[in-house]
Amino acid sequence: MIPVVVTAVTADPIDVAALVARIRRPECGGLVAFEGSTRSPSGGKRVERLEYEAWFERAEEQLSGLAREAAQTYGLGGVVAVHRTGVVPIGEPSVLVAASSAHRAQAFEAARWLIDTIKAQASIWKKEIFDVGEAWANMDGPGRDDS
Repeated sequence: MIPVVVTAVTADPIDVAALVARIRRPECGGLVAFEGSTRSPSGGKRVERLEYEAWFERAEEQLSGLAREAAQTYGLGGVVAVHRTGVVPIGEPSVLVAASSAHRAQAFEAARWLIDTIKAQASIWKKEIFDVGEAWANMDGPGRDDS
């Protein structure tokens, strides 16, 4: 089975239902989706919004490569890795990963691996805008240098 791979770095809102529908396949009995949304509070502070910046070309290559790696490693029929940039209001999705496979175990494992790896490696940066200031989040993690 050749996997369906859907990736993007976009300033547009993420249409979760439409993206998940793209990886539904008759031979896949398991489909897992993780939607990461802007929340408030964070760290005890009220969040007004998030702002994401990305090195678009690199981030798109990274998401594509990681999605293909997940598909191959976990035997997926489909995989989605989409991350939003720009201003993301409270309650809206910032990131979506989804995986479909013949069995649920592979879908769960792949989705978990994919979101964790994107957060650790992708050239996408998050600024939290609080009611009392702002701060860049997780700037010291692996994959955060621009070299």
